Amino acid sequence: MSKRPVVAAAILDSLDHPTRLLCAARAYPEELAGRFELPGGKVEDGETPLEALDREIAEELRTTLSIGNRVPGPDDGWWPILQGRRMGVWLAEVRPGSPAPHIGTSHVELRWVPLDEVATLDWIGHDLAIARAAVSTALGHAA
Repeated sequence: MSKRPVVAAAILDSLDHPTRLLCAARAYPEELAGRFELPGGKVEDGETPLEALDREIAEELRTTLSIGNRVPGPDDGWWPILQGRRMGVWLAEVRPGSPAPHIGTSHVELRWVPLDEVATLDWIGHDLAIARAAVSTALGHAA
């Protein structure tokens, strides 16, 4: 049986005119604590990837998103990540009228980072390449 896929949101301050990306520092496990990732989580049985993304963001950040373009990965649109898993990533912004993202138990810090500074953070595993691709996709699709 293959491992459950993972989904993540590259949350921008604006899908149309992006200038900042929301970067989340992990709370656990200990070896990853304080390192950055894009928020999201595992797809559960019976969920589509976008349903899982909505659920995970509601659980982790207590907000809702407007979903934009997918960040195309090298493996049929998916990105290889830790533990042999695959992750689907979508650009997003906080849905108008939704609360601002809030730190839950999964993260120790949420930081809005200017797009040209995203690569300066300490990212987990393959996540730096994914974050760079998200920035590139966001700038390529900006109005």
